[in-house]
Amino acid sequence: MLDNLTDKNQYIITVIEDNNIRNIDLTAFNKSKISFGRGEDNDIILTSPLVSMNHGYFIIQNNQIKVIDNQSTNGIFVNNNKVVELFLKDGDSIKIDDPIEPLIRGVIFILSTNGKVSEWKQLDLENKNIITIGRDQTSDIVIDHVSVSLKHATIINKNNNFIIRDNNSTNGILINGIMLKGECILKDRDVILIANAKLIVNKNFLLYQVNDYGVSLDAIDIVKTVKVKGKKKDISQHISLSIKPGQFVAFVGGSGTGKSTFMNCISGVSRPTSGSVYINGNDLFKNYAVLKNIIGYVPQQDIVFNDLTLRDMLKYAADLRMPDDASIEEKKSRIKSVLETVELTGKEDVMIKNLSGGQRKRASIAVELIADPKLFFLDEPTSGLDPGTERSIMKTLRKMANSGKTIILVTHTTLNLNLCDKIAFFGIDGRLCFSGKPNDALSFFNVDDFVDIYTLLSKDTEKWHQIFNNSTYKDHVVRDESTTIMQKKNKKSFVKQFITLSKRYAKTIINNKQQLLLLLAQAPIIAYLLSIVVTDELFSSYDEAKTFLFAMATASIWLGLLNSIQEICKERVTLKKEYMANLKLTAYLSSKVIIQCILGLIQSILLVATFSLIVEVPEKGVFTSWSLEMIIVCFVTIISASSIGLVASCVSKNPSVAMSFAPLLLVPQLLFSGMLFPLEDIGEKISNFILCRFAVEGFGTINNLNNLTDSIQKIVPTYIREAEDFYTFTFEHLAEDIGIILLMMVVLTVVCFFILKYQLERSK
Repeated sequence: MLDNLTDKNQYIITVIEDNNIRNIDLTAFNKSKISFGRGEDNDIILTSPLVSMNHGYFIIQNNQIKVIDNQSTNGIFVNNNKVVELFLKDGDSIKIDDPIEPLIRGVIFILSTNGKVSEWKQLDLENKNIITIGRDQTSDIVIDHVSVSLKHATIINKNNNFIIRDNNSTNGILINGIMLKGECILKDRDVILIANAKLIVNKNFLLYQVNDYGVSLDAIDIVKTVKVKGKKKDISQHISLSIKPGQFVAFVGGSGTGKSTFMNCISGVSRPTSGSVYINGNDLFKNYAVLKNIIGYVPQQDIVFNDLTLRDMLKYAADLRMPDDASIEEKKSRIKSVLETVELTGKEDVMIKNLSGGQRKRASIAVELIADPKLFFLDEPTSGLDPGTERSIMKTLRKMANSGKTIILVTHTTLNLNLCDKIAFFGIDGRLCFSGKPNDALSFFNVDDFVDIYTLLSKDTEKWHQIFNNSTYKDHVVRDESTTIMQKKNKKSFVKQFITLSKRYAKTIINNKQQLLLLLAQAPIIAYLLSIVVTDELFSSYDEAKTFLFAMATASIWLGLLNSIQEICKERVTLKKEYMANLKLTAYLSSKVIIQCILGLIQSILLVATFSLIVEVPEKGVFTSWSLEMIIVCFVTIISASSIGLVASCVSKNPSVAMSFAPLLLVPQLLFSGMLFPLEDIGEKISNFILCRFAVEGFGTINNLNNLTDSIQKIVPTYIREAEDFYTFTFEHLAEDIGIILLMMVVLTVVCFFILKYQLERSK
């Protein structure tokens, strides 16, 4: 008998024999061994002469299903590979046939592990020369899922051969478990998987079904080891857990019991030290690039931008997460549907920062729901919320699970655990002490209230861990080594991501009126203050001009540094989440750089223009007007300083730490600029890497410092000051200074890219 069947996966096979289709629920046999063959004594009786009398068995054990060949004549082929026995996963095809040259009486089984199978439909291949498949509602086969491209695939009837072609789709096509490259000729009983749709070639017909359900998850012997004060410590200890499609599961326990650590390991956020995770039977980490498209993850920190409206936040999320070919109407429809799901309809035009705590958490959930994930993880979504709001969010998650999504959350609270299908209690040092139905948890611990379980586990975790390991509640999950799905290269458009990210960044700046005012007011205020301290001899006195230009250089560096030094660290949680969901890091950094360039250009114009309005300035520079050349050098200095700020922001844990870096970054600019102290030996070598030095050189060249009179010449008219190479009054020298400053910016931006990439990859 199958133990605790209601908490186990259900397995349905679709049998296609001749022109007959039948769905058989294997779990309905209520036993672990189900036989199939031609003999009357089999559980599943087949009629094909290719089938032996007792051909094979399905074995359901430990929440898994295995197929075994009973020394049959013609064997068993799983995804066109001959097997003696093999653990199966959702969508696998089991054939009794010749996989190379299909026979007339061949038999095929298709496995579904979700407990329900949608209606199979049939399309005559011979009646149409071209069959279109995709999200487009005009397609012959419509697969209405966000991971499916608008025109995903085409089947062409060419000289009585049916050719399937991948139309450069985002997430690809699996033919008999192998990713299609370009196109191929379809054979009889080939199995085609596109997102949540299964298609089977049966003679001259195409059978297909489109399912909408969650996914199963099996965690096997998960261990996570970290270093604490130089010593290794296990914070997740040999945990095995099985979660079936459409379940609502809660990980519960006190602080420091490894709940979030375990969830990070099974969601792909971080890799376990040892153990395996299977999503619908596919190894998560071997196939992460494919499987991440069906996974949603909401971290404890909100993944929304305070200075955007809810509508804008979801619009940008749709632009980033939905297929590039999604229409504006599709995106609007998806946003409307998501808002209804999280019960935020009517709040579209409210700024995120003006939403309540519960509404902000719903907004974070909405951002993830845009991509319509089938497996959804949430890390303490109700933390800090009042009981009423918490219950409301839990009911929303329950509703999402009822719609077919698999929901897994971490929580400390126990008020609404009765809404869950399954709960897992964690004890000290990441030990799993129970997993099962909420009512069974009370019986297992012999208590009347979930809160009492906390007390029991805090007193003796090891005792309950051992009792659970020896109980029937423990999930015993094992799997054969799974094959790796061929993964398609991420085809998300750099240009579209760059445009979306740039718009979002610009919108956050514009919407924060106080910050925007401060950013724009700094430059004219600095210019005004400079105009107060300079004299009428500014552009004739070498000493005063040099001091003024040094002030302009340091002011430009200060502006650029403050523009960017908090920009990446304050978005770190959102960046990590979006990177997991196919965000191109080049697009993200490029959006930062382009907006910083626009901001820097405005600031440099305001700085120079304001000063020019107050103080009489020279008309000519080296090759054009003085004002234009000063704006150019100001601009390249500001944006180069911004790249320094971005690097500092990359290595900072939070905005406060980033601001602490500012003095450390600015002081070397002053000391090694060559303006305050003479530079010799090591100091001179260091100055070659100092932005302020080349900014002053550029400004000095424009103002022809070598041709100005210094204070000694006023006292001793016969004194001749030696011209400095730093300020050679030529276009070539000015271009060289500008080139060096821009080179610094490029190098620093590349450094920023590799730091971010290292951090994001290491955190997996």
